[in-house]
Amino acid sequence: MRISRLLVTIALITTSLSAVPAGSLGATAAEPFGATAAGSLATAPAAATFPRIDASGFQLVQGSTFATYGARIAALETKPQLAPVGVPEVLAASNRTGRALCHATYLNAALNPQGFCWQDGEDDDLNVWIPQGVTGSGDAQPGGGARRVIAATWHNADDTAIRVSFLDVATNKYRHVLLVEPTSDSNFAAITGHGHGLYWSGNYLVVATSGSVLRVFDLRHVWRTDTSSEVVGLGADGKYHARWHAFALPQVGAYWYAGGGGCAASTGNRPCFSSLALDHTGSFVSAEHTARGGGRIVRWPHDPATGLPKTNAAGVVQASEALASPVWGMQGAVSSGDSFVITGVCPEYADNIGDGVDYPSCLHRGTAGGSTAVWTKAPKNTENLSHWPATHELWLISEQLRERVTVHIPWQ
Repeated sequence: MRISRLLVTIALITTSLSAVPAGSLGATAAEPFGATAAGSLATAPAAATFPRIDASGFQLVQGSTFATYGARIAALETKPQLAPVGVPEVLAASNRTGRALCHATYLNAALNPQGFCWQDGEDDDLNVWIPQGVTGSGDAQPGGGARRVIAATWHNADDTAIRVSFLDVATNKYRHVLLVEPTSDSNFAAITGHGHGLYWSGNYLVVATSGSVLRVFDLRHVWRTDTSSEVVGLGADGKYHARWHAFALPQVGAYWYAGGGGCAASTGNRPCFSSLALDHTGSFVSAEHTARGGGRIVRWPHDPATGLPKTNAAGVVQASEALASPVWGMQGAVSSGDSFVITGVCPEYADNIGDGVDYPSCLHRGTAGGSTAVWTKAPKNTENLSHWPATHELWLISEQLRERVTVHIPWQ
C-alpha cells in the first residue's frame, strides 16, 4: 500500500452467506492533520498527542460462517487429493530460498537489524505479487517454540488473489500457499482482496483480506493441489488446482462489521482494516491508512485459548479501545498493553507525499492516551509489524520493489 494512495478493497462473503449484507465502500480521505485555516498543510509532527477516542460503536459479527465453511471443508476433504496437511508439510516442500539481508533497512544500526530478503527474481523484482502482512510462530506460540517460522501475506497486482508464504527462519526456505474460499461441498475459489494484514494464534490465521472483512484460516487444513493450471478449484481434468500453487488454505470462518457494508477511513463505525497485529496481553489491534494523520487504531478482544477474536454474550466482538493516530501515512501498528509502535511517514518527508518518489518509512513509538515520537527510520514502504514476546523481537515487512526486506529488531 503506497503512502500516496489509500487502497481499500471490499471482499464480500459468498452470496450463500446471506448474513453478510451487501454494501458500498464508503472510504473517505482523512482531514489533513495540522491543516491551517487557509487549508495549507503543516509539517507532520515528530511528536504528537495520541488520544483515546470512543470505541463503543465498533462491533464485529461472525454469523453462521464457521458452521457453513466447516461443513463444506468436511465434504471436500473426503476427496483423496484434498486430505488435510499442515505447515510442517508445506515447509518440507519448500521450493524457494530467501537471501541473507541484502537491501538497505535504514534502521538505526545500533538496533542490529536481522532478517532476510526474498528469493531473487519475481518475489523481489516484480509486482506480480506484493507483500503486505507479517506474523509468525512467535505470535502462534508466544512462549517460544523450537521452530521459528514467518508467515506473510501477498496480493497479486489486480487484487484477484491472495497468498501466504511460510518461511523457516533457520534456513530461509519457503513456500507460497494460495488462500481459497470453499464455495460448495465440491469446489473452492480464489479469495480476492489486498491481504492487508494478519496474525497467527494457535492453529489459526486471521487475515484482513479487505478493508471491512476478517477471514479465518485453520492451519490444520492445508490442501495439496495440482500445479499445472491457473484454474482455482476443480478443473476440467478432474484435479483440484490453486493458480499454479502446490498448496491451498481454505477459509473456515469470517468476521465483519455489524450491519454489513464497506469501511470508511477516519470516520464512522467501520474503521478500515489496513493492518492487523496480535497483542499478547489479550487483544489484537487494527490500524487504518490515511495520508495525513487521523487514522484509527482499534483494539479488539482476543481469546488465546481458542486463537480467535473473543465474542461477548451477544455473540459480538466489541472493540475495547480506539485511538486517533497522529502518524501520517500509517501502514501498520502493534502494541503490548499501552505501548505502541506505528509505521508511517517520516516527518522530514511529509511535504513530499504524492511526488512519486519512495522515501524511507519511520517507526514511531507511543503510549496510548499520551503521545508518539519518531524512533528510527525504517525500510521504504514498511507495512505490517509483529511483536514476539518470548524473544523480544519486533518484526516488520516492506513492499518496496527490488528492496523488499523482512527484518526484526529488539522490542523496546
